[in-house]
Amino acid sequence: MNFKCLILLIAAIVKINVTESRRDEERRRWKNNRGFSHPVNICDIQDRGSKVHCYCDTIKVKMATRADCWVFNGGIAVDDPFWSTFYTQPNIEKLVFNVRADGGLTYIPSKVIAKLNHLKYLNIQYANIFNIPAFAFVNSTTLREIAMPKDKIMKLEKMAFAHLLMVTNLSIVENQISEIQQDVFYMLPNLQSLYLSKNALSLLYDGCFEHLSNLIKLDLHNNLLTVVIRENFQGLSNLITLDMRKNKLTMIGDLAFAELWNLQELYLDGNEIEFISERGFGGLGQLNKLSLADNKLKTLENNVFGDIQKLTVLDLKNNDLVTLRKEVVEKILENMKTHYGLISLNGNNLTCDCRLSWLHTLYNETRSKRLKNSLKYLNCIMDDKLEISLGKTIVVNTEHSPNIKQIDYRRDSEEEDLEYDKVYDDAVKNRELETVSPRRKLLHILEDKLICSNRLHSEDTFSPPTQDEVKYYQASSSEKSFFNTLLLVVFAKYF
Repeated sequence: MNFKCLILLIAAIVKINVTESRRDEERRRWKNNRGFSHPVNICDIQDRGSKVHCYCDTIKVKMATRADCWVFNGGIAVDDPFWSTFYTQPNIEKLVFNVRADGGLTYIPSKVIAKLNHLKYLNIQYANIFNIPAFAFVNSTTLREIAMPKDKIMKLEKMAFAHLLMVTNLSIVENQISEIQQDVFYMLPNLQSLYLSKNALSLLYDGCFEHLSNLIKLDLHNNLLTVVIRENFQGLSNLITLDMRKNKLTMIGDLAFAELWNLQELYLDGNEIEFISERGFGGLGQLNKLSLADNKLKTLENNVFGDIQKLTVLDLKNNDLVTLRKEVVEKILENMKTHYGLISLNGNNLTCDCRLSWLHTLYNETRSKRLKNSLKYLNCIMDDKLEISLGKTIVVNTEHSPNIKQIDYRRDSEEEDLEYDKVYDDAVKNRELETVSPRRKLLHILEDKLICSNRLHSEDTFSPPTQDEVKYYQASSSEKSFFNTLLLVVFAKYF
């Protein structure tokens, strides 16, 4: 018995020594690699040589809910033992990584995300994450918002954002993404806002958003998109706002946005749009705001707004329009007379002729203060006949003039005299300036003086490219060249 007891005692001593040896080795490894003794509170790192420092709302273990982390000193490997320090704060809800050096972070820290069972908001910025692989966020069931600005992302793999059941906002702005393929966004049933602005997007695969049935806002502004067709927006039946400002769009083909049945706001400012098909906005029965400012539109088809009869705001500033016929806006004209109506036409090359005379009537009938103000300062260009008819002077319609007021000569005070003198002087100066320039404020010209030549009554009609022609235009660079030539020939006849 004594011999057996001795053997057991020796075995126990050996086991204890082995265990202690392993622990000592682990401690040495942590000290050598990280300069820490184990375990380390992620919110209370004292070593200045650490590659990561986090500032939390509290340093108490298991009590922090927010952590703002900075990555320094050449980066951190995916298998670095440092990542386990996050386990000391399992209740973090908001986690931000700010990367201060190139190569400091080249991947999504999936292990951390998986262990933080209360994480709701994740922000990674200034990293070098060139590629987001499938299931990069490990099917988190707690994440609500993901933001990844300025991370040099170039490619999103299929299923990059998948099975994130609670995510409502996703922002991947200011990266280098060139295309969105199918199934990148998969099983995101609560996603409401998707921000992809300031990338290099030139291609949207058909159905690339088809799994985002509850998306409300899609931001694609400041990219390189040249053509859009309805297949790009399949599945977005609940989208309310689409922002496509500052892309490279040159035309809007038939039913380009027809999948967006509930769209209310469409922003197409700052593109290079020259042509809009008669049914370019077909299917947008709920649209109430359309912005086409800063494009290259020269003319608009009579029925181009026929399918968007709820439209109350139409922004056409800074195009190349020479006129806006009443027939173009006939079906939305009553909307413009409400308190919310607005047609903005400033910055075009409008000709002062009878085609604009309906704007006088609209000014008098609308209840919208901002529309009245917009029309008040709307300029047009005098043609030779009107200039001669008016004797090369402006015929002032004082009822609409913002500079000249109807003056009551029964003035009783010196202040009124001074006010009258100022108004009169300003009116004279404005009139002198306007006699030099061919541009006139439209509402300064009496309606019956806005005459038209016979040529304007027999204008040829023109049909913009169809949806099939738009797809053909998109097919190849050589085909594009031919198609552009064809369009120029057709438009040469029209203009």
